Amino acid sequence: AAPDGAAVPAFTLAMFGVGPDTHVASLFPGFAATAESVRTVVAVREAPKPPPTRITLTFPAIRAAHEVWLLAAGEDKADAVATARASSDAAETPAAGAYGTGATLWLLDRAAAAKLPE
Repeated sequence: AAPDGAAVPAFTLAMFGVGPDTHVASLFPGFAATAESVRTVVAVREAPKPPPTRITLTFPAIRAAHEVWLLAAGEDKADAVATARASSDAAETPAAGAYGTGATLWLLDRAAAAKLPE
């Protein structure tokens, strides 16, 4: 529930790209936004990629979605995908913390999946 007691808005489907640093939405590794547990949207300042000031959905909003799809393509995402699939530390590996209430689907090309175990 939101701070005022209202229900967190729930998406049927939420789709996010996974960055080479494992970020999803604008939830970057080590940033305070990854620790937000109440608000569904927060400001992000000094983001490591442009634009430096932005807003992002938080894990409470992402995790309220019925399905979360995570998309990664290219060799430069292979380490991020492998790290996220092996981690449970959402603060340092945000893609590991993005999951849905009903399903979580990883959509990968061969290059992005290259470092996953068989």
